[in-house]
Amino acid sequence: MKKTLNVIAIVTVLMLFGSCKNETKKAETPKPEVEESLKVSKKDCNEVHWSHHKGEKGPENWKDLCDGFADCGGKSQSPINIVTSNISKESKLVAPKFNYAKSAINIVNNGHTVQFNITGENTVDLNGKDYKLLQFHYHAKSEHTINGKYYPIEVHFVHQHSATEYAVLGMMFEEGKPNKLFSKYLDKFPTSKGEFKSEDMVDVLSLFPSDKNYYNYQGSLTTPPCSEVVNWHVLKTPLTASKEQIAQFSKILNSNYRPIMPLNGRTVGQSN
Repeated sequence: MKKTLNVIAIVTVLMLFGSCKNETKKAETPKPEVEESLKVSKKDCNEVHWSHHKGEKGPENWKDLCDGFADCGGKSQSPINIVTSNISKESKLVAPKFNYAKSAINIVNNGHTVQFNITGENTVDLNGKDYKLLQFHYHAKSEHTINGKYYPIEVHFVHQHSATEYAVLGMMFEEGKPNKLFSKYLDKFPTSKGEFKSEDMVDVLSLFPSDKNYYNYQGSLTTPPCSEVVNWHVLKTPLTASKEQIAQFSKILNSNYRPIMPLNGRTVGQSN
């Protein structure tokens, strides 16, 4: 009888040990939602460093740097090569209707470009839709190409209609007469991260060529997060800057242009 009781006691202890062990295993096995939270997340892009230059942080890898840059691998990316012989003949696009005024001078070098932040209400009507001008900034070389040709500098005037609708007016620079804006402020452009402010006012519309006809297509921001929310208007008529101005500014910008992206079946129209 005593032997029987000892056997029962041992079996009971073993059963309890096995039960505890199973409970421990259960406790150690995360639920699916916990498993998901334990994965390494790349959703926060605020501290992610990216570069215009080839390498681990370069354009070829932007899409993989964090989840928020996934659009950089999308099908409607910018910039593109505009082939004038392939322009759609069906587009009914009209010249922009500008409602620009003057803006204070606020020049920022953010480490990726030199940018003029805009003050006041400056808007443009693009085929019946109003967009507010936020800022304009520069790239060297140009980001877009025309029939495979690069220009030394391209400027982008960034406008917003809504959180998901932007329009960018892009203009090329070619070597020629000195650029008046550059003549006045190029020596003030921060050569590294920094800011320059002035009480001066600039007439924003005076920065455009007289002929404002453009090529048009749907694309993206040309820097991370590369969101595919941009209605692009690349003006046909280039601006001019002197050889010296182009060389000085290009040195500051340090090849901050994204390579040409595939058209992927998109059509390019033009205004008449």
